[in-house]
Amino acid sequence: MKKMRLKKWLILSHLAVVITPIVSALLLYMLILTYNKKVQFTEYMNAVAKFKYYEEKLGNYKIYTEADMENKDTAVDYQDKDDVKINLYNGSGQAIHAPGENSDYTKSREEIYSHLYEIVTKYNLYSLKKPVFYRGELVGFYEIIIYRGDFIKQINIRTIIIAGMFAVIILLVFLTVIILLNRKFNRPIKLLIEGMNDFAEGGKKSVKYKSRDEIGELIKNFNSMKKDIEKKQEIIDFQRKTKQYMISAVSHDLKTPLTSIRAYAESIYNERDLDMPKIKSRSSIILNKSDYMKRMIDDLMLYTVLTSDYKVNFVEVWGNEFFEMLFSGYEQNCENRNIKLEVDIDADYTIKVDVKQMTRVIDNLMANALEYTPPNGRIWLGAFSLGKGLPPWIKKDFQKDIISWREKGCIVVVKNDGRGIPEDERKKIFMPFYQVDKARNKTSQNEVGLGLSIVKLVIKKHCGEIKLFSDENSTAFVCWFPIYSKGED
Repeated sequence: MKKMRLKKWLILSHLAVVITPIVSALLLYMLILTYNKKVQFTEYMNAVAKFKYYEEKLGNYKIYTEADMENKDTAVDYQDKDDVKINLYNGSGQAIHAPGENSDYTKSREEIYSHLYEIVTKYNLYSLKKPVFYRGELVGFYEIIIYRGDFIKQINIRTIIIAGMFAVIILLVFLTVIILLNRKFNRPIKLLIEGMNDFAEGGKKSVKYKSRDEIGELIKNFNSMKKDIEKKQEIIDFQRKTKQYMISAVSHDLKTPLTSIRAYAESIYNERDLDMPKIKSRSSIILNKSDYMKRMIDDLMLYTVLTSDYKVNFVEVWGNEFFEMLFSGYEQNCENRNIKLEVDIDADYTIKVDVKQMTRVIDNLMANALEYTPPNGRIWLGAFSLGKGLPPWIKKDFQKDIISWREKGCIVVVKNDGRGIPEDERKKIFMPFYQVDKARNKTSQNEVGLGLSIVKLVIKKHCGEIKLFSDENSTAFVCWFPIYSKGED
């Protein structure tokens, strides 16, 4: 589900801030209006009833013709004295009973005759004015005024309540917007700042934020960048440690032959009575040690090249022909060590390889196999394409893993008899200069210790992989390479 973008969210939040108070005010106004209509109707009907009640009293002509004021003073009931006011006028409009007015107050003809028989509604009162006749002759007027005190009180109370409700709604809207703004902006930005500070101090924690808006994308990119930097830093640290380890290992491995070379050279130089066989013997040792040092330097140079941005010179080759060429030339070495070599090729496919580097891979793997295969043992070389069955010399325990691993590619196998590699040593076997336990230590000084490391680097340059399979009596190095179709890059 696509999340709302911040721009759209801001527009909607601003509209909500503007529209919500207006809508709330309209709704509250309509609520007041509806309520007032109901109350006004009830109040109006009550006023009409009171008008009828007092009309019966005030319709008596004697109130206007007799001088006795008793009837005039008692015209208003006691319970209505605060809500009802009655004004009485004679036929000429002079006040004969008008509380709050002068006794000689007289209304004009227009005033006395205006709104007769009509209930006049004002904000604070209802009023009704009617004439009184006796025997067809006008004797006076009465005016009934009913004050709307309760209604005004209710209006004021309702106004306060509505104003309070409106204020609460406005407050809630603003609080909601502030909370949402905090969640949408302040909180993620704070999380990002904390994550950046933590990263600057060497922390490993990622910023957890699930939204997919612009800030979410920023945090996601920061986490991705952080992981990339950490990964590259780990690579740099690993390379630094590897270089330190290599420098230490090279220094140690060079020190031993250099010491021997110096010792034999000094003996040749200082001992004048040496015969020719001894001189040749010691010179031969010096040459062997020099060759060993040269191979070490060559391997170091190749290892350095392969760990850089070295570009592999790929060529497209046919599997069967290529591996027949690649696996040839090892028979004599095996015979010299009384080791039987078996070659099995079923590589009906096309691959892209650097021929020189692949030759180095098989040379190093065969050198390793020859080093650790006992006399009368066997070494197997094999290359197999996808879908082809594996030969019986690949053990069933190995076959299950190899079959599931070799999809969409081909495999090259170098297997030898001999004591296996302990499980805890297998992950370290491809490290430069790493040597396993004494039972598998090299019996000669012909190997430098970078062979398997170079093999792994070359295979990675070919977009392939290498795995080690080992048990008590044998070890197999299995290399996987992708198969290419025609026209595929």
